[in-house]
Amino acid sequence: MLNGLRAPLLALFLAVALLAAVIALRLSESSIRPQPAATPVTQALPSATPLPTRVSAELSTAPPRPAAALPPIEQGVLREALIAPSCILKLNPLLAGFNQADRDVTALIFEGLMKTDAYGNAVPSLAASPPRISNDGLTYVFTLREDVRWHDGEPFTSADVVFTIGLMQAEDFSGPPDLRNFWRTVEVDALDAQTVRFKLAQPLATFLDYLRIGILPEHAMRGVTGRTLITHPFNLNPIGTGAYQFERLLSDGVRLRGVRLRAAPTFAARPEAAEGYTLRQLDLICYPTWEEARAAFERGEVSSLSEVPSAVVQSLRALPLTLYTAYKPAIGAVIYNWASDSAPFFRDLRFRQALARSVDRAALVTRFMADRAVVANTPILPSSWAYAPEVSCPSYDPDAPEAAARSLAQVRITPPPPKRDPSVPEAAQPPQHPSYRFQLLLSDDAAQAALGQAVAEAWRALGLGVEVVVIDRVTFRERLANGSFEAALVELDLAPSADPDPYSVWGQVPSEGGLNFGRLNDRRISELLEAARQTTDGSARVALYAEFQRLFCDRAAALILYYPIYYYGVDTRLSGVQLGFVSQPADRFRTLGAWRWSE
Repeated sequence: MLNGLRAPLLALFLAVALLAAVIALRLSESSIRPQPAATPVTQALPSATPLPTRVSAELSTAPPRPAAALPPIEQGVLREALIAPSCILKLNPLLAGFNQADRDVTALIFEGLMKTDAYGNAVPSLAASPPRISNDGLTYVFTLREDVRWHDGEPFTSADVVFTIGLMQAEDFSGPPDLRNFWRTVEVDALDAQTVRFKLAQPLATFLDYLRIGILPEHAMRGVTGRTLITHPFNLNPIGTGAYQFERLLSDGVRLRGVRLRAAPTFAARPEAAEGYTLRQLDLICYPTWEEARAAFERGEVSSLSEVPSAVVQSLRALPLTLYTAYKPAIGAVIYNWASDSAPFFRDLRFRQALARSVDRAALVTRFMADRAVVANTPILPSSWAYAPEVSCPSYDPDAPEAAARSLAQVRITPPPPKRDPSVPEAAQPPQHPSYRFQLLLSDDAAQAALGQAVAEAWRALGLGVEVVVIDRVTFRERLANGSFEAALVELDLAPSADPDPYSVWGQVPSEGGLNFGRLNDRRISELLEAARQTTDGSARVALYAEFQRLFCDRAAALILYYPIYYYGVDTRLSGVQLGFVSQPADRFRTLGAWRWSE
């Protein structure tokens, strides 16, 4: 079916439509962002496979949902609904960054030299073992597996690795610019058919995370350049080394609806497939909206849902659906503009501590982010190997209600005098006294706006003059980017990185890019983060990140509030699902080999 879709002509048409599709996708994602439910998440979720973090204790306490009339199980087959307005565009890991549906599918077809485990650690995949790293941290030498074959039977070699990296390094590379910008700083060469060497310009402990990118087959794409990559027929007829291989595109006769994958015999011959992988066929079917995906599940057309909006969690209790949970790769926090001339007091440690000690983080997150998030304790995700469970950022303590006021009384930065109205005669001006006044910028996301209003009320109770400004999300992002705010409640998206390195968020302002919108400027915090991203000693990195979390909380560098929740829904009869650390939604397939149908 649809063999014509693989032709170069249609590939060219899809390439032309790519930009419009990406824009439509991002606008749609923004417009359908769910609003919070009113019931705490601890009452919403069934007992599912425990996660290796505290999220299982916090989120998975309710009994299983009652089973309704279920369609018969088709053993060995899983049909999943992808909530994806743009459906399948490019089944190529170098181009999949433009579209979530592509990222989901390519994660099943392709493999990188490395992958992540349930705690976010980088572990070998196509590499036979961890790399040999030079003492200066600049050279990485990988020995490749000799038992890996492409889905067409050809052997996997170092030529494939060098070819893939070369495409991303090309000046005319048609994929995401951040890939080109990074890989152009790395030298790669093949020492022999099974050995690859990388040379870095400077030590970078996060380098292994970049090696999760899927490798392409040189023999099937010989002659392709960075520019022609985007129109190549391979993008709709891919060949990988992963557990599942491309079979065909799915259509309803009018539009492209998804893709069918089948278990790859070449992967089945590998040791890791000796037991498991009972699902021989995967149909990944696109639905433009959550409502259409849910209707498909209720009709029995699909058995799993790629992402369940938090706003509908309570409404699913009657369905034969198990919700598995994980932390999203994001953090909700109020950040302060350290470079602001109108609010210089944010640079005073005692002022920030007063702000933190006046806000009951747990109570407010439970009230306003029910089902959507859980309270955050540090700036690193609890599902990460770098999380320090013994650390917790300051919060309101009912046993010490005066702590915030005591910190505020010790502030040494005098606030600027209040602005006077030039249109009013001086004699008629109301009495003015210096005070701590600032704006709290919020996006028009309903849950975030309500949470931000509550934070502002807590600060007003401390005697601060807080003006809340709620604006549309596009303007909100623009004001963050150009630093035109004093304080702002943001949800910092850390995807798709699995490495916990937070330098781009909390390090002293990098020369280009980064998420340090508030220009946080703490030299000791930056020194810890710089050291942690340079050392390749795992135990040293753990210690450095633990110290970073302690220092960040002691200095109240920002008001850390919540970790958003990711929900994955599956038929109650499907077992073996475990999420663990999620750097992007495609990580839900990490334990796919253990999934089983049971009556």
